[in-house]
Amino acid sequence: MYSNYSNSEHNRYRLGLWYGTYRLIIALCLFFVFFLTYQNLQHDYGHPLLYLSSVSIYIFLSLAQLVFYKFYSFHIVRQITLFFAIDVILFSALTFASDGPSLHISLLFAIAIFAASLLLEAKKALFITLVAVISVVYQQFLSGLFSLASLNNLSISALLAILFIVVYIIGQLTIRRFQVLENWSFTQSLEINKLQNINRYILEQIETGYLVLDENCHIALSNPAARELLGINPLYAIDPFPLYKAQPDLFEILKFDQLKDGEKFEFESQQSNSHIHVKVQKLIVPHQTLTLLVLQDSKRINQHAQQLKLASLGQLSASIAHEIRNPLATIVQANNLLEGSDDLQQKQLIKMVNKQAQRIDKIIHDTLSMVKNNETHTSTIHLNTFIPAFIQDNLLDIADKIQVNIEASSFINFDESQIQQVLINLIRNAIRHNNKDRSHIELNIYSHESYIRLDVIDFGEGISHENIRSLFQPFFSTEITGTGLGLYLSHSFCEANQAKLSYVEKQCGACFRIECPRIVIN
Repeated sequence: MYSNYSNSEHNRYRLGLWYGTYRLIIALCLFFVFFLTYQNLQHDYGHPLLYLSSVSIYIFLSLAQLVFYKFYSFHIVRQITLFFAIDVILFSALTFASDGPSLHISLLFAIAIFAASLLLEAKKALFITLVAVISVVYQQFLSGLFSLASLNNLSISALLAILFIVVYIIGQLTIRRFQVLENWSFTQSLEINKLQNINRYILEQIETGYLVLDENCHIALSNPAARELLGINPLYAIDPFPLYKAQPDLFEILKFDQLKDGEKFEFESQQSNSHIHVKVQKLIVPHQTLTLLVLQDSKRINQHAQQLKLASLGQLSASIAHEIRNPLATIVQANNLLEGSDDLQQKQLIKMVNKQAQRIDKIIHDTLSMVKNNETHTSTIHLNTFIPAFIQDNLLDIADKIQVNIEASSFINFDESQIQQVLINLIRNAIRHNNKDRSHIELNIYSHESYIRLDVIDFGEGISHENIRSLFQPFFSTEITGTGLGLYLSHSFCEANQAKLSYVEKQCGACFRIECPRIVIN
């Protein structure tokens, strides 16, 4: 009957139900304790008949109120208020029947006041507290006047009154703290719900399929793209369902217990016409381990790759045409001037034609080197012995201009021929752009975290800010005679070897940095 209540009202109803059950238990305990202890502790019960009658009434009223509260849950606040009103009246009667305050009755008073502070409004809880204070203090005062109890009980009653006030204050502070926490929790739940809706929307719109399996190989989560690729019935998206029922073909080849993080495989199913590329990712979440299968249509991947190749080919073709056009125009112009020129002019024009023809040949050679599909064969390279031999074999003419600083025991994995090409290009570029007043460039090799860095540093003018973004693009060069493919090839070689080539800005000069994963050799 309380399904239409708000969350706070529902919580109050449940707490009231627990308190009503507690009252009935307390009433029954008081009844049994009286019969068990009456023979030995008769002097503690000043008015045993009144005590027994009060406890009996308390049992009857507690039971009746609990049943009514349970099955007729309307006017909840009024019913709870009546709980506390009857508690205070009957506890007062028990206190009077015991000839003064006792520890167990005083504790029941304090619990009732604290519970009232949690379940009722502040004004109503204060009213219950004041009624309890008055009933305890004034009944002892009247009993003292008629010599029915010792006047010493008045001081105890006064202390109890103070205790009740303190309990009320503590209850109010507690309920305010609960309200703050409840508001914060409600706000957080709204934010979480908002994020869940956003995540759900993203999963529904994304073209990549995501299938999450729990430890029992049941589908814990799937997005529409995954269900479409696998031919899974949309009904399986509602609740967790065994994979062997939703997609038996995938279940048969999966070998769920042997899946490794990062594993990839291809998959075809009779339930769909798609050839699917599957990538496995392990998800470690609290109290369970989930497996994420990232699903993509292989045809779509190939189409996308082909589009990228065509776009790159178009860009490369345009760049080659642009680079060849300038020297070709010079050759055509020189050829037109050959007729009618004297011998000296003809020699100069022929020299110009040869120079431009060599430039075209270099552009074609570098372009072929760039597009040639050479496989990368990595090997472990000990830089401490490799670098001196490399300089001796490839850079002997400028060896005296290279200052090498290298840490001990520097090992990397790299294709040896490709690292040689990269270093030759970077070092000769550094020598060419170095300050004429400086006699050398630097090659610094050192470790940084889990990487080995190779820094090629010159002390020239450096790279202007507007050119930094274009450094590693094909055919970009700041030199008139350059083809602009050297840095592009070096960058490509580094990427092929799981390394990174980058430009590091310095106050003076330029620094090109190769960063490779460090290899530890025991």
